[in-house]
Amino acid sequence: MAKAIVTILKNATKTFTLATTAIYIAASLTPYINPIYCSIFTFLALAFPYILLAMVLASFLAFFCFKKYAWMFVLLLLVGTKNIIATTGFHRFTATFKQKKPIATLRLLSWNVNEFYPSERIFDTANSPRQRALAFIKKINADVICLQDFHNYPNDERYRSNILYIRDSLEYQYYYCSVDRQSEHMPSKDDFYGSIIFSKFPIVDTGKTAYNSNNYLEHLAFAEILIGQKKIRFYNAHLSSMQLTTDRKNAGLIYTYIQDDTAILFNKRKLERIAIFDSFHVKQAQIVKQQLNKSPLPFVFCADLNSVPSSYVYHHISSGLQDAFLQKGFGWGPTYDGLSHTLRIDVTLLSPQLKVVQHYCPKLKASDHYPLVTDIALP
Repeated sequence: MAKAIVTILKNATKTFTLATTAIYIAASLTPYINPIYCSIFTFLALAFPYILLAMVLASFLAFFCFKKYAWMFVLLLLVGTKNIIATTGFHRFTATFKQKKPIATLRLLSWNVNEFYPSERIFDTANSPRQRALAFIKKINADVICLQDFHNYPNDERYRSNILYIRDSLEYQYYYCSVDRQSEHMPSKDDFYGSIIFSKFPIVDTGKTAYNSNNYLEHLAFAEILIGQKKIRFYNAHLSSMQLTTDRKNAGLIYTYIQDDTAILFNKRKLERIAIFDSFHVKQAQIVKQQLNKSPLPFVFCADLNSVPSSYVYHHISSGLQDAFLQKGFGWGPTYDGLSHTLRIDVTLLSPQLKVVQHYCPKLKASDHYPLVTDIALP
């Protein structure tokens, strides 16, 4: 009986080791295979950190199951090197952030602020998420701020204007917003949504590129900022949200903006939505990369990618660029407050002429995303 149990356990371990190895090899291909053509790679990219841990365990078990061939499983870990490097920061002893900005550096804050919810005066109490977010912005005292998922409201008896406060109270005189859409329920030139760039230095040029070909427009925005005698271009982007928390009752309202044939998406479940939106992200990433490649200046790209570092989207955009987290961070560096501790879906990428001095992503409960602070040495 005992011998039979041992045999069963040994066979189960072998099966686990071989199956995990096959899945790991497939997951290691996510930087190279466009998920538009095979959506399974969307989910393999999302799960890569866990698949990596399973592969490490499988490599250990291989020494008991396959003995003299165990080294082959350890070697196969190298197949995922590109994803391992993209997902993991190795700078444990340099990851401590210093509040005092180093001399001759520029401080940048990039953050999905979840529309500064709530901006209604009745709910915007002393410890509301909006007040915590604005207090952090004031404390960090960045030179340039790139905010995604930004919503401005008219400054009236019901709402507070986010632009007015940041411009006047926090002294960011210069700003540019992509204005992706105006509010329909409250027609006002001061009520709009988009990605916005604030600066304490003069903005000398601006522009935006739409990466959706439908009514639900979002844009890649840029602002050229004059810092002393140098001009640096700052890009700011928010790739389409996956609407995972949108229920079916409201799905039609959302999907009318993103696809002509709403019947295709109206009843889709969450896994199907993830695959569909990832295909949108690929198309958006291709447009974004084209624009980055055209930049005549050293640049910084800030974004909520809604895609993880092991995804095709991330690798396509980040090719040839520096990732601030990978330069100075440690671990998996999650930037989203929910679902999984592996979701680093917000990035700060820099062209090769710039240098990351330090990077910081505090787990601040003021939005569903965490802020990214980066100190940059100019060329």
